[in-house]
Amino acid sequence: MSKKLQGNGLFESSRMMLPEHKEAYIRHQQNLRKNARPQLDDQEMERISMLLSESMLCKKEVELALFKEFEISRLTGIITKIDRQRKSVRLAQENDYVWVQVADIMDAALK
Repeated sequence: MSKKLQGNGLFESSRMMLPEHKEAYIRHQQNLRKNARPQLDDQEMERISMLLSESMLCKKEVELALFKEFEISRLTGIITKIDRQRKSVRLAQENDYVWVQVADIMDAALK
């Protein structure tokens, strides 16, 4: 009997991977590592809203924990504007401004 027909030899000898299969496998592995967006309760949303307002009114520095698909990122700065129509806040960092969506804010803390 030939070696190809022993054990898993038949399939071992015919194994190949197309570039499309490789890309699909990589995308699938990345999707497995995605974080699910946590749902904040009303009390937590109210607490974050109060901290954002305090940062803007008192010019206090705030640290925001932001939701990203693969990680939680952190930004530090002073809230300079709250835009209710766009549902975003403008965070002033050193010499730059960053607009942050309120829905992406998972936690906030005054520094």
